[in-house]
Formats: sequence, C-alpha cells, structure tokens
Amino acid sequence: MRVAVTGGTGFVGGALLSELAAAGHEVSALARNPLTFSAPAGVRVVKGDLDNDAALQELAHDASWFLNLAGVTHARQRDVYARVNVDGALRAARAAKDAGAKLIQISSLSARAPDTSPYARSKFDSEAAIAAASGENPWLALRLPAIYGPGDLVTLPYFKLVKSGLALAPKTDPPARASILYVDDAARAITEAAKSAPPGVTYEIGDERADGHAWSEIGDILGAALGKQPRHIRVPRPVIAAYHMGLRRAELALGRNPSVREGQINEFFHADWVARDNLLSIATTWQPLVGLKEGFAKTALWYQKNGLL
Repeated sequence: MRVAVTGGTGFVGGALLSELAAAGHEVSALARNPLTFSAPAGVRVVKGDLDNDAALQELAHDASWFLNLAGVTHARQRDVYARVNVDGALRAARAAKDAGAKLIQISSLSARAPDTSPYARSKFDSEAAIAAASGENPWLALRLPAIYGPGDLVTLPYFKLVKSGLALAPKTDPPARASILYVDDAARAITEAAKSAPPGVTYEIGDERADGHAWSEIGDILGAALGKQPRHIRVPRPVIAAYHMGLRRAELALGRNPSVREGQINEFFHADWVARDNLLSIATTWQPLVGLKEGFAKTALWYQKNGLL
C-alpha cells in the first residue's frame, strides 16, 4: 500500500511512520526541512508543509491512504490554529481527493467540547472542513485522547512531579476522568482505521478501560512505576489559572511559543475526556495492547536512559 503522511516529524507521526515502514508499506512523508528530519529507512520525504498545495499534490500522488497528522497545538495568536489546523486540513482533503486516496484526519477528543479553547475549536472545525472538501472521496476523522510514551516531552513534567512525591489533579465535581493511550497503540489505531473503518464517520479512540482513568488512578499507577507513593492534591481552578497566566505571559515576553495554550485551563478542568462515542474499538478489530502500568514503565525507563528523569 502506498501511504502519504503529514505530521511525521511529530511525536505520534514518528511512531506512525515506524509502524507503516515495518509493515512494508510504501510511505511518503511531508517535512518542512528534510535535512533535519530523521525518517525511518525507506520513507520518501517530500519537502513542504500544509500551506504548499504543490507539495501536498506530490505527496498524495498514487497514494491509497492520506494520513493527515500535521497541525499546531500551541500558538502565540489564536488565528494560527484556524489557519494551520482548519485551512491545512482542507488543503490535505483536496489533495487526497485529487489522488483518490482515503483521507484519515487526526483530530482530538478536545473537539467534543469546541468552546473550551481555540485549539479545541480548530480541531472540531477541521472535521467539518475535511467532510465538506472530500465530497464522495472516502474520509474519516479520529479523535485521539491524551497520548504518552517514550520520546514525549509533554508528559515529562508530570513524571517529574510524581517522582518528587506529588500527584496533582484538577479539583472538579465529579472527579475528572480521561482516556490516556500509549503512542504505539495510537499508531496502530490509525493504520487499522485506514484499513477497515467504515468511512464518513468521526471515531473516538479510548484506552484499555471503557471508563478511562481518574487522575488519582493515573498518579498511583505512575507512582508504582517510579517506586513512589505520591501525595494526592486536588488543585482549585484559580491556582492553576494564575500559574498558567504567569507562565504564558513570561514565555510570550521572551518571544517563545507558549507551553500553555490559550484556554488550556478550560481543557484541564473539563471533567470528562473519556472516549465514549463511535468507538474505533467497536467499528474495527483494534484494541489497545499496552496498558497504563506497562506504558508508564516503558516511558519512565526511556526518560531515565536519556537522563531526563
């Protein structure tokens, strides 16, 4: 199978490229700077980004699947989310349609609550954009939950916090729950969806538990992987909001992309990020293989080997 991939330079995208290459697929990946992109052996790299229609057409040529993972999760201005995540998805859908390739749009569970943040809104709007642009060309969208695993630096601060003996959680009523998935399982979910999921549907992807995990469970499981019994602290919204605002202002003042996105406080205090609707695990044979206990152990080991934890 010939497969076109955008976002292969990212965390999930890198795992997906390895999965596709190992399965023997002929893979082409889009990269803004091919010279700095260490693609798996055998992967053809096309120079470009989502703003480049010619590069997208080249990427999609003769492809059977077009897997669009490219997007932005943190931006200095809110209009960047729409420009990259929505307009970029629209261009990807057009390129897939011209090539006759089945389009898989990688979305987020945050799209379930689009009013929480500009990012969530952009993921919701990207789903509508690819449906409209695809016409009769087969498409589907996958709403990924929180993803973790070796190589991910986003979850590293939480690992460090639990190692220090603390497990923080948002103070919500009822206590917040979420699906959380190991990166290799996410990559397998994407390939299985491309192979067998009925098109024209937005699917949610969960973890090994139908009701996800409470923050207290996540902290305890990670603590066990690290040999710790962390103290659980439910943090009120004003405390996290003040921290986020201060951090965001400091990073913007230093000219950095903010590590905390606008509206992320709303996402953090949303009580239910558990995959429940149109589950991919019901529509296909895909099931998570790596539970949270095993996944946290593998991730912690990677951090330790790389001197990060």
